[in-house]
Amino acid sequence: MTERSKSIQSFCFSVIAVFFFFGFIELVLRLSGFEPVFHYKSYTIPSWMEEMDPVVLEKYQRFVAGQGFVNEDAYAYQPDLRYGYRLKPDISITVQNYSSALVVDKLPTWTIVSSAKGFRAPSKDQTKTEGGTLHVLGDSSSFGWGVDFEKSYPSRLVKKLNTTFNLRNLSLPGFSSFQGKLLWQELGDVEKGDWVILSYGWNDAYPSLQTDRRQFEVRNSLAGKLDWGLKHLLLFRWMKTLGLPKRVLKQKEGFGQRVPPGQYRENLEALVEGVRRKGGRPVLVSVCNVAEYQNIAKQTAEIKKVPFFDFPSALEPYLPTVHDRFPDLFVTYFEAYGEGMEADPKLAFLFPDRCHPNEIGHSLMAEVLFEAFKEEPR
Repeated sequence: MTERSKSIQSFCFSVIAVFFFFGFIELVLRLSGFEPVFHYKSYTIPSWMEEMDPVVLEKYQRFVAGQGFVNEDAYAYQPDLRYGYRLKPDISITVQNYSSALVVDKLPTWTIVSSAKGFRAPSKDQTKTEGGTLHVLGDSSSFGWGVDFEKSYPSRLVKKLNTTFNLRNLSLPGFSSFQGKLLWQELGDVEKGDWVILSYGWNDAYPSLQTDRRQFEVRNSLAGKLDWGLKHLLLFRWMKTLGLPKRVLKQKEGFGQRVPPGQYRENLEALVEGVRRKGGRPVLVSVCNVAEYQNIAKQTAEIKKVPFFDFPSALEPYLPTVHDRFPDLFVTYFEAYGEGMEADPKLAFLFPDRCHPNEIGHSLMAEVLFEAFKEEPR
């Protein structure tokens, strides 16, 4: 064997040894269930949140510092190349700390159960019926943030429809209409006669450094995919916990919205038309939407001639009867909020953020939607 051949052989052996060493460490980290995190002040935050826009992440960090804890449901998600993040598959997590620090020990716990595909699922397998399907594409309100799956408005609505419908809830907290359109392109298997609830807006209007569309394009470019693959190795994530420098936002940087108003309108129109092309029945549901985006959703519904519902304003007429219809739940929330509910009666059906519906709110939302659905023939 020549000297040159020996050098090449030695080099190849060294490369293989290095790859084997780091591959072994990566395998050990995966088998150990290592959960990558990063640190903000005294708080430990799941590393998937670093996939969020820097402006969105900075606001969340300030929120954590203000409430004094990281909400436990944050550990239910993982990074995803297509969507940025999504629900971990096949998990069951019971959540206690998830709302305002003022009521954190007073609100009921709730459980997140996910399917093998990474979407919220019931705690027990449900028998599929011969009827159609109710598909739900939305954000945290349609996901049922803060309540068990069976107590969310999509689940309650299906039960009111006398089991003639199956439920397919593709909603995920923090998702915008752009991510909803991506979901539809991948999972829009709707059959004729199916209902499809579309509920986006609040996250679309959220301030950001880059639009959701731009983040997707960068993430899914060739260079972006290579970067994604490398930085999501658990070994790399573990090394980051040693304290690598992070980018600091400068106040002079210009901020926009995650989905600008014009793109929001285009996304809603594309979703509505996509549902109709497959023979489905679209419904637009606006939950805690900011004024401009709420108006766009309403205008889109009028132009496309689809049902439109605006919550929580649609629930206000029910306020006088809430304490009689839901006595036990009303007492639970009154004990949590105290004088706060007297100052703002809508806390009877909303969480302290005055946006997400609580268990009473979900029940009332299902009732409002059912009254409209039952008027429509199959």
